[in-house]
Amino acid sequence: MAMRIATRLEEFFTKRAEGNLRSIIKYDHDGTEVVYLREDVAARYSAEEVEEAVEDSVMESLFAPVYGDIYNDDHGELTCMIKCFENVIEMNFVVDDGVGASVALDANAMTGARGLVADARAIVLEERE
Repeated sequence: MAMRIATRLEEFFTKRAEGNLRSIIKYDHDGTEVVYLREDVAARYSAEEVEEAVEDSVMESLFAPVYGDIYNDDHGELTCMIKCFENVIEMNFVVDDGVGASVALDANAMTGARGLVADARAIVLEERE
């Protein structure tokens, strides 16, 4: 399931992010995989740094139920965690504990990208069903 979501997100962000897609990482109970890593981004990070980012995404997904316990039931299930840095937007789409896909975009992708996160989230929700 995580690979199917990662593939759909790669197609979606390749079209919608206009060259600002940095990386897509899928993770599930069988392991992790870097599905896409833009060449200039790969040149800036060591294999250890990439692995650390992957592990961070997996750990975030394990905390999704904790967030569900903090907020009222009207929030529903947590489906995406977003971290906005000055130059990069990190989105972690959670399918289940330890299962999901993490997408990184250049911050420029969000300029005028109305509905970008909502449309990507819809892909994940479709796959969850």
